[in-house]
Amino acid sequence: MEKTELSKAEWLSKAERYCARAEHCAADVRRKLYEWGAPADLSGFIEENLYAGGYLDDARFCQSYVHDKVEYQSWGRLKIRAGLQALQLPDRDIRSALDMIDETAYFRNLRALIRSRMSDPEDKRLRFLLQRGFTHDEIKNCE
Repeated sequence: MEKTELSKAEWLSKAERYCARAEHCAADVRRKLYEWGAPADLSGFIEENLYAGGYLDDARFCQSYVHDKVEYQSWGRLKIRAGLQALQLPDRDIRSALDMIDETAYFRNLRALIRSRMSDPEDKRLRFLLQRGFTHDEIKNCE
């Protein structure tokens, strides 16, 4: 069976459906378009239209990403920042989202991680927490 070529509008519609299902950033959309085999020259057109239609919003994505990484994966600020920077999101949106972290939940997660690793030697526990993106000061203040 031959693959049929999609029009600009059909590629845009497909990208809109992808974005409507979950929060995504422009890097996610570019990767998905590549996986789908979309022509490379359509990427800019599709991104522009997704931003204009409200399907993509960097600030909203950053807030969602930060919330999910703190709540569900117990990541620290440093690892979250690195993840957002890897997606080439604007620094102002990253800073704003990180400023909105619920400190109570953040430090509750850190304390839970410390408790879960109490049987580990101190240097191994510290290395684990640093890899999760917590700073030395945050760790020291929670121990």
